Amino acid sequence: HLSTVGVELKRTDAESWREEEFDSGFERQAYRVAALRMAVQAERPRSKKRQSMPRRISQGISNVVFGRRRSSAARPFAAEVQVELVPEAEVARRFDMAEIRKMAGKTQSGQKIIFTIWDYAGQDVFYALHHIFLTREGGVFMVVFDMQELLTKEDQAVEYLSFWLNSIKLHASNAPIILVGTHYDEASVDVNEVEDILVENLSVDANENIVPNSAKSLSFFPIDNMSRAPGHASELRAAVEASASSLEAVSRKISLRWLKVLDDLLKLDRDFVPFDTAQELATKYHAGDQTDELLSFFHELGMLVHLRATDTLHDKVVLNPQWLLDKLSRVIADKIHVKQMRYDRELQNAGLKKDFAVLRKRGIATLSLLRFLWNDEEVDYLREFMHETMLMSDWAFPEEVLTRGRQDETLFLVSSLLKNSTDHKLEQDIASIQSGLTCVLDFSEFFLPDGVFARLLSLCAKHSGDLSTRWGAPRLAGHQAVIRFDLSTFALEEKENQIRLIMVPGTEAPASTIKTLISMFLGARDAVFKDLPWQLLLQSPREPWAQVKYDELVKSREAKSRVVASVGMTNASVADFNPFFEDGSLTEDEKDTGTVEKVDIPLTAGLKYHVFLSHRQFDAGDACNLLADKLQNRGLRVWIDQEAEG
Repeated sequence: HLSTVGVELKRTDAESWREEEFDSGFERQAYRVAALRMAVQAERPRSKKRQSMPRRISQGISNVVFGRRRSSAARPFAAEVQVELVPEAEVARRFDMAEIRKMAGKTQSGQKIIFTIWDYAGQDVFYALHHIFLTREGGVFMVVFDMQELLTKEDQAVEYLSFWLNSIKLHASNAPIILVGTHYDEASVDVNEVEDILVENLSVDANENIVPNSAKSLSFFPIDNMSRAPGHASELRAAVEASASSLEAVSRKISLRWLKVLDDLLKLDRDFVPFDTAQELATKYHAGDQTDELLSFFHELGMLVHLRATDTLHDKVVLNPQWLLDKLSRVIADKIHVKQMRYDRELQNAGLKKDFAVLRKRGIATLSLLRFLWNDEEVDYLREFMHETMLMSDWAFPEEVLTRGRQDETLFLVSSLLKNSTDHKLEQDIASIQSGLTCVLDFSEFFLPDGVFARLLSLCAKHSGDLSTRWGAPRLAGHQAVIRFDLSTFALEEKENQIRLIMVPGTEAPASTIKTLISMFLGARDAVFKDLPWQLLLQSPREPWAQVKYDELVKSREAKSRVVASVGMTNASVADFNPFFEDGSLTEDEKDTGTVEKVDIPLTAGLKYHVFLSHRQFDAGDACNLLADKLQNRGLRVWIDQEAEG
């Protein structure tokens, strides 16, 4: 399992601050104390049953847990700086002081730390979800492995550890990582042999983010889970504590108004509330004009969920992320939960056994089945959430195997459920394609995360249905697909750390189709895998063994060179790649490649920007960001919401 540990941020001596003492040092003291130990302890009953979905165990509510990325909401707002609408001391008095003091436990280092722990599921069917909830900053990551398995099933265990270490590096490149080896009680476990495997296969000795076990001169912490000896995990506890204390997040300040809004929201003890409820609370504390910003901030700290891409998503604030995880796990379920649902009497009584079988075999869900799995609760919100995170897409093609009464029902593709599916005929058909334009999305510099290919399938299937359904449904499997964009037919193939885009010979507008596919991939990458390194390789139409880096080819074309170096030791003819450029640049959505030259428009004295660009982010964020980029590439200085400080 992988656990991410979020830490409370403020350091102070709680006992030295009494409720009635608000002197001139309040801002310094109250920000640190009230914010630190403001806590809402979850009193929801917890099931003793082992969960296979990521679980969050909240010991308290942290004002600096960890987030996916730093929010612009963390920057000071003009209203906060220029006028104090409500004295911070008054806001602080509205906290439950008894509750604050109750949470004021001390660590060995004397700091006040509250941990929020997420336990991520190990089953690979859930990997597609992890990239949504893995955090970008402020957390400590603990990767737990069975030492006995590492010694007896080395290749499998190393692959597992490599996956998690790469995932952490992608989403939280500077976060501390603690490796924990279990089953230390096994007589056959040799910790030095375990260390050698970790160093040789995973280069843990060169990974600066891995917290060393200095006491035992190891890169991991061996633990005997069965031991009842007091303090048997004291070194591990100390490592977690020290790592948490060193995080940059522990010194960040947050407005007490924002914290009080969060405090009141969580005390409602509800899974979710309408946006209007959050707006009313924010207005109560004179922060109503900052509601979107404060929700975005706490969303990115992992304390609630609030997306703004559509009106439906914007209107819902999820206060209990576990509610959302549980709903998602009813659709993207592992084998244990599938078996339970398959023989569920209620599923049979609802006449949905065939629907459920189609979902598990082909990844196609009926609206009736989704309503059943979600208990008919917030179905529109959950649908849009899965659409926005590319876990699900519309499926416009008929499914004849469904019950006749539901063949015309709205259908959806849950592509991650195809992960382990195979289709030998599809595989053979793709292998037989020759001489079509082919390019490669290459991730070998780092790794190809689980979920990239599935999300690309979702986007392609939806676009295919939007264009036309007359030519039949896409043929999809876990690592291959053949799809039509109207009269353009192509294959997708995932192999190791590459995704191949193969145009079927004779297809219409192959270069334009490749351009569309690259744009779709960039959309998925920017949404979920923003820092993922990759490069585009083009395969020579005349010499299939020759692949050329796209950027190098563009430079060679601009220089009017006759040949270009290919990947490896050979060269290729530049002219052979002309068919790829029939529709212009393949990546013009990524970089502005227009012919307009940069302009030099002087600014009037006292002005910093040529353009002021403001928008309702949940309606126009992507379009405005693209517009800003294009204006900046043409030499203009642009102020844009969510980016410009103040």
